[in-house]
Amino acid sequence: MKIYTVLIAAVAALGGLLFGFDTAVIAGTLSPLKSYFNLGDVAIGLVVAASSIGCIPGAFFAGRLADHFGRKKMMAATALLFIIAALGSGLAGSFDQLVIYRFIGGLAIGMASTLAPIYISEIAPPAFRGRLGMLQQLAIVMGILLAFISNYFIANTSNSFLTNENYWRFMLGAAMVPSLIFFFLILTVPESPRWLILKNKLGKARDVFRNIYEEQEADQEMKTIMTDIKTDAGEIKFSEIFSSKYKKVVLIGIVFASIAQLTGINIVFYYAPLIFEKTHVGGSVLFQTILTGIVNLVFTLIAFTLIDRIGRKKLLLAGAAIMGLCMLFIGYLFYANKLDNYFVLISIFVYIAAFACTWGAVLWVYVAEIFPNRIRGHATSFAIFGNWVLNSVISFTFPVMLSGLGPANTFFVYGIINLGMILFVSRYIFETKGVALENIESVY
Repeated sequence: MKIYTVLIAAVAALGGLLFGFDTAVIAGTLSPLKSYFNLGDVAIGLVVAASSIGCIPGAFFAGRLADHFGRKKMMAATALLFIIAALGSGLAGSFDQLVIYRFIGGLAIGMASTLAPIYISEIAPPAFRGRLGMLQQLAIVMGILLAFISNYFIANTSNSFLTNENYWRFMLGAAMVPSLIFFFLILTVPESPRWLILKNKLGKARDVFRNIYEEQEADQEMKTIMTDIKTDAGEIKFSEIFSSKYKKVVLIGIVFASIAQLTGINIVFYYAPLIFEKTHVGGSVLFQTILTGIVNLVFTLIAFTLIDRIGRKKLLLAGAAIMGLCMLFIGYLFYANKLDNYFVLISIFVYIAAFACTWGAVLWVYVAEIFPNRIRGHATSFAIFGNWVLNSVISFTFPVMLSGLGPANTFFVYGIINLGMILFVSRYIFETKGVALENIESVY
């Protein structure tokens, strides 16, 4: 694999870094926002969920817009939305304004979570598609860790312009820096060659493929894709996505992407400080939150060596089992009030490690590779749309569940859900390791 392929995939994955940063940065601002705007649990849930709610239309329309305008142009538009959201959130003068700019940031996250996996899957050689697709997840966890580190240092910096009243503004506005970098770098990458072929721009597509493959391989890839596209010629209609030919794989993709949120991973990152505040372990909760980000990053790197070797399905099964047991154990610790030790912290670390190595590693790779060329943009949007619908519901309800059901019952619920996912994966997930995109239909 050429270094050029890695570089352009890495640039596209920077959208994932902003995705991770914007979703996680809110964790460090919840306490100051509660006091600054005098917010209750429902309002805090809305601030967190506003981003996830914005992801729903962002993900839903991104694939169709990318099919029409191209992957590259839509990624550039996504970067501009990230810039607007960061600036607006940092300058928000009211609770309503903050919710609006968080929603705009969510639009960008939803688009990025759809566009980057599509683009990377379409430029990646089959043997390396898992690892290149994982650049998206690696970027997400790096963005999460960067947000936690940024929050920690801003909260612990003492100077004339940073006060207890305004440091949340600098936390939210810090996303401006990576957003600008992403915008300028995305202008340097080529358009997806598969999209260029769909638009009959064969010369440009061939040039891109020759930068990705050796000349003979590039020509063969062109022939394979053109044959596949000719077989499915014509404009795709909305109803066709759920036709008998595609319905099974589309439903698998939507359900899989949606239940990935039911693992509970984002409640850990969104509400980590609130969870740690309920334990009796000493130390800064923001520093403990940084540690969760480090664990996430380390085990995502480990997953690089596993995804194309072990395969997608085995990783998902192992992850669901470990995460389920961790959630049940955390629930037990809260139920028995055994919080004057490090077991909660360690259990959360093990849970995050399991997610990073399995569901986190597989999610963005799998939803972008299981759909045939003809419906990939539309179907990927539907799958990630489902992911963000569940994300918004969970983000909004978790603080209410935490105060209403209590921590023990809340974690028991998520533990049972994780174990239940083993049944879905066993029955419906099919292996895609090493399968060319044009041959995916033969697998399912």
